[in-house]
Amino acid sequence: MRVVAVLAVMFTHTTYMGPFLHPELGAPLGKYPFQVGASILLVISAYFVCVTIRRGSTHRWLWRRVCRVLPPYLIAVVFTYVVLVSFGPSNWILPTRHDLWGNLTLAASFDPTVQLIDGSYWTLPLQLMAFAAAAVLWPRGLGQRITTLLWIMILAPVALQWHDRIGHSPLWVIQTWNGLGLHRLQLFAVGIAIWLWAQRRIGVAHLGALIVATVFAQHAHTSDLPSSLGIGVLLVVVALAARGPDWTVFARFRRPIQFLARISFGLYLLNQVVGYLIAYRLMELGADRLVQITGAVIGVIGLAWLLTKYVEEPAYRALAALRVRSLPARAFAWLNT
Repeated sequence: MRVVAVLAVMFTHTTYMGPFLHPELGAPLGKYPFQVGASILLVISAYFVCVTIRRGSTHRWLWRRVCRVLPPYLIAVVFTYVVLVSFGPSNWILPTRHDLWGNLTLAASFDPTVQLIDGSYWTLPLQLMAFAAAAVLWPRGLGQRITTLLWIMILAPVALQWHDRIGHSPLWVIQTWNGLGLHRLQLFAVGIAIWLWAQRRIGVAHLGALIVATVFAQHAHTSDLPSSLGIGVLLVVVALAARGPDWTVFARFRRPIQFLARISFGLYLLNQVVGYLIAYRLMELGADRLVQITGAVIGVIGLAWLLTKYVEEPAYRALAALRVRSLPARAFAWLNT
């Protein structure tokens, strides 16, 4: 399902967002972007937080999560910046050094003067904040209160944003809202709910109600009904995958699925702007739209493999093996005892 979500992200970018942002590439495919992939990736991330956080101490778990996502992200930011500055067309809005710094420090969501070098980067601060929140809350245990928390996470942001209250608020409120990703809390909540259902801690009716509420919240925040309904369908599929039984019908495709799953984070980080640039240069060579899309997909898969093999995996092995003995780590460990 992570592969399906990443492929959905790539499909949206290659067929709609690329031509929408850069009309010279051709006409978009359809009227709507059908943005479902990134949202489902956040749901799956929340689910696996619940699966993995039980193993060992939470401060150690948090360190390993950061080691998994931060090094490839930082390298992807620098790579995308250098490629855009070096090879980007003059009629594109190219990133500045200020943008580079803002993306490296994850400040883009909080600082309106910083533009995302790649639109996909908006999920990284949310994931890291979710990891930190889980590491703090998990040792204290919520028991039956967790279902109440899930409903609050889904419905409270809708109430706060109703009638565009956030849009008419002071700038610091808007920056805090966007920076903390409060309008995405429903995605983390439903990921936790799917784990609870897979563990048989809530019933199918309760999960169904939470999924319906999530679709409602997604539409309330985005006003994109087709994408919200698509997310609802995929949430049901994710839930079925989480609870089993295993889908042995896909056994014959095990190797390509495993390969794409292995490089999925790299694909997510590199597919958008780098893919647009590859398509643009192929267009200059006279390639039609299908060749542009094919070339962009192949090029991004190759780059994602390099990022995974030579950055993500070795950085994780090296950093995750370190014993974190700094004062902040000891303070965090004390906080969780």
